Amino acid sequence: MAKDPAVDLTRDAQRLLGAGWLEPEERLIEATPVWRLPALEGIPKPPWPSLGKRAVKIVGLTLLWIVGSVVVLIVLLFLADGLGGGGGESGSTRTKGPSIVLHGKGRESFAGRLVTPGIRRRGWWVFTNRRVAFVAPRGRVSAKFWSGSGPENEFTGPVPLDTVAEVRDTAYTYEGEVDRVRRTRILRRRKPAGLYKRIRFADGSGIDFRRRHQ
Repeated sequence: MAKDPAVDLTRDAQRLLGAGWLEPEERLIEATPVWRLPALEGIPKPPWPSLGKRAVKIVGLTLLWIVGSVVVLIVLLFLADGLGGGGGESGSTRTKGPSIVLHGKGRESFAGRLVTPGIRRRGWWVFTNRRVAFVAPRGRVSAKFWSGSGPENEFTGPVPLDTVAEVRDTAYTYEGEVDRVRRTRILRRRKPAGLYKRIRFADGSGIDFRRRHQ
């Protein structure tokens, strides 16, 4: 039996979430694809899940590759910082920022409690008219480089989805769109990050979804 294709997080979100994950009359507002841990502000990173022998070997090889490439990466980041415009003052409309930001005061904040090893998976941060959630498909997921390209995938049946984290709308307030700024990695310059939809919890922590079209 042929295997189902890998899930394309960019292209398959609305189709897969609408095939059974969304509740009746629930409306999808944002489904932001992520291939790594989201940006965290004031919240420590979650621990890594337990690694088997094969995973340890893969991690070791990956670290060797990273060490061999780090000098080139630092040079490229420095050039990007030095040549890029600062704070949008040049008149350019291009902005760059993380797709998802979880912010709060420590691991015990409301947003901090959502930061578990499970959100290191590839999946979607989902915002609907009823809830906010992190949803991860089981099985294979296409790499970010290939996401959104090629013909649409055809699946033989429903794709199982895991709701890793979920908050109902009674626990937060939607504050609308806000402008965010970011700091560059090397020179620590402040630059516009774009418009974000902000979810605010009662303790002041929250989740920012970067607006898709801007």
